[in-house]
Amino acid sequence: RKAVVSTQSTGLCYYKNNFVRRAAEDGNCSRNPGNAQSLYTLTFTICFPHSNDSCYIAYHYPYSYTALQAHLLEVQHLHGVNTILRRQTLCHSLGGNPVDLLTITQFPSPYNKSAATALNERDYVVLTARVHPGESNASWIMRGVINFLLSDHEKAQVLRSKFIFKIVPMLNPDGVINGSHRCSLLGVDMNRQWINPQPHLFPSLHNTKGLIQVLVALGKRPVLFCDFHGHSRKKNVFMYGNITQPSHNATVKLLPTILDIHAPAFSFGNCCFTVEKSRESTARVTLWRQFGISRSYTLESSYCGADQGLYKGCQLGTQHLEEMGSKFCEGLLIMSSADQPCCLSDNTDDEDDSFFSSDSDGTDEDDSSA
Repeated sequence: RKAVVSTQSTGLCYYKNNFVRRAAEDGNCSRNPGNAQSLYTLTFTICFPHSNDSCYIAYHYPYSYTALQAHLLEVQHLHGVNTILRRQTLCHSLGGNPVDLLTITQFPSPYNKSAATALNERDYVVLTARVHPGESNASWIMRGVINFLLSDHEKAQVLRSKFIFKIVPMLNPDGVINGSHRCSLLGVDMNRQWINPQPHLFPSLHNTKGLIQVLVALGKRPVLFCDFHGHSRKKNVFMYGNITQPSHNATVKLLPTILDIHAPAFSFGNCCFTVEKSRESTARVTLWRQFGISRSYTLESSYCGADQGLYKGCQLGTQHLEEMGSKFCEGLLIMSSADQPCCLSDNTDDEDDSFFSSDSDGTDEDDSSA
């Protein structure tokens, strides 16, 4: 059935089973390989309303590799899109699937030399998603980002004139196609391989990192990197950033603060800015450390719903997630226009204040989704 329906279930039970997962099995070398994590089983009974039917049970609203290809094919046929979009193949995955790279900006006419000069002066923003294939909510947010940036909205036009967006909408197509929740075809967590991704094992990571390395070498260090994810425990949409000293507070917390004000699903209170040792090999921390991208983030979206704001008590659906993508873009525009946020200070001495503290809600960062 094409429609997504919610089916009443009974006999719901969630319990610890007899299986364990060791740190070495999920590719996290920062943990003690002898440590074991207990696994759990969820059981339930569903009564299907139709006989001889084909039904699919999904962890979240699906977004397949085929859906991505259909969406990209659709936007490639938008009127006038050739002046704002370039679609390339970044590389091929281990399974031979193309990994798309989108470049979105206002491309100048080949006869307009002044516009070409302005293009060279623009800052870069790099966005990625679906390194964890089961986190389909990340793709719905990315869909909202792409649709907004390619729209005729006045703010989208300004963003295209100020930035060059490099977008990899699906880093792990093999995992998505084969129904993995977290792993690649090698059975490892790709978001723990960013420090030194081998090209023959993790081509999408190697080439994405190579792209950023080239930009840095050309003196065009991205002003922002963000990797889109889903979160299985926290509610709302929120961000992880990197703060190791108080002088970084204003820079790193500006965008989350803006989103907290302008995006109904976003919660600054759920954000965390600590740099944990177990996260050293993630995209967010690696690109911050190796390339000096101060605004290097993970954007997390709950599988569940919101417990604050306009959507309190509601499940976050695909429309909410796409809206979050457009609000993320609007937040970038506000961020770029703010010389210095009035509510932040790089020179604050009050490290105990909840707003400026880099370990806000840090106790719950260690989630399998990060």
